[in-house]
Amino acid sequence: MPFRSRSVSRGGPRTYVGQSLRAALLRQTELRDRLHPKLNGGRETGWNADEPAVVEAACELAVGRFFGTSYDVRAITAFVAELREATANDPTHDRLKTEAVIRLALGDQDVDTAGITAGQKLRIRGAVLTLALGKLGRLSEADVDQLITEAEKIAIERGWNPPLAD
Repeated sequence: MPFRSRSVSRGGPRTYVGQSLRAALLRQTELRDRLHPKLNGGRETGWNADEPAVVEAACELAVGRFFGTSYDVRAITAFVAELREATANDPTHDRLKTEAVIRLALGDQDVDTAGITAGQKLRIRGAVLTLALGKLGRLSEADVDQLITEAEKIAIERGWNPPLAD
């Protein structure tokens, strides 16, 4: 079942982060690598909160779709165990932090993420998004485009300003 946007977009992602995320999700590594230098305003250092807001929204959409509205916390624990195994227990994906990020993405307001840095949240959200979409089955390019354009829209509605691609 495709992702349905509140306002269906006819084109693909319009931001650099959206285009980069699309390339990563569709395993278009050469395109992703070409887009990488455009992220963060082209700066190698520093932080830009506008672009991670798109990844946050995309993660929320994907985990909402994967876990549904009434989820069992044990399903999150199993998902995180699978994620950790798939990433060779990468310390970035600490079990408790990853579970907290997923629960937050599912709308659980009783989650403390104060000890998780913005960079950790970004990396966790990217990995969670990728695994959730992979577990949902083969999505078409149009489905991926729809998810990302919806995430861009949500980020903008929340007051973020991810740079638009040329």
